Amino acid sequence: MNLVVLYGRLTRDPELRYSQNGMANTFATIAVDRGMSREKRQEAEANGQPTADFIGIKAFGKTAELLSNYFHKGNRIAVEGRISTGSYEKNGERVFTTDVVVNRVHFIESAKESGNMGANPGGAGFNAPPTNMAYQSADAGNNANAGGFGPKSDDEGYYPIDNNDIPF
Repeated sequence: MNLVVLYGRLTRDPELRYSQNGMANTFATIAVDRGMSREKRQEAEANGQPTADFIGIKAFGKTAELLSNYFHKGNRIAVEGRISTGSYEKNGERVFTTDVVVNRVHFIESAKESGNMGANPGGAGFNAPPTNMAYQSADAGNNANAGGFGPKSDDEGYYPIDNNDIPF
C-alpha cells in the first residue's frame, strides 16, 4: 500500500498552474519536523545537521486550487497522499525525483492563526491537535464527502481488515 501522511509547515506559497487541457496543478514543499527530543535537536543544530525534512508535494484539480487559494508560506498543514517517483534530463544527466501526490488536505490552524502567517499564539507548535476539517479530492476514491469541505466522520475511509487478507 502506497500511503503517506505528512504534518508540517509550507516553506513557500503553492504555485498554481493549469495544463493545456485546463487541469489545475500545484507544487509546494512541506518542512516536516523529525520529532527529536530537545537534547537531540540541540545536538543536531550544534553540529549543523537538519532537524526537518523538506518534502515536495503535488496536487491536481480541486485539491490544487484549494492549496493555492487557502494555504500560504508558514501555514501548518497535514496532507494524505502517495509517493510518486520520476526522472528527467538536466544538462545531459538523469535527475531522479520523489514527491507526494496529495489526495487529501487537512486544515490544521484556524483562520485567525492563518492570518498571522503561522504565528503560534498558543505555543502549541507541531504538537497541537489538528482540527477536524478536511478536504478530499473527488478522485480520491471516497465520495462520501463529495462537497469537499466539512467535518469528516471518525470512520470515513476506514474499514476492518482480516489478517488473512494482508499479503505479508
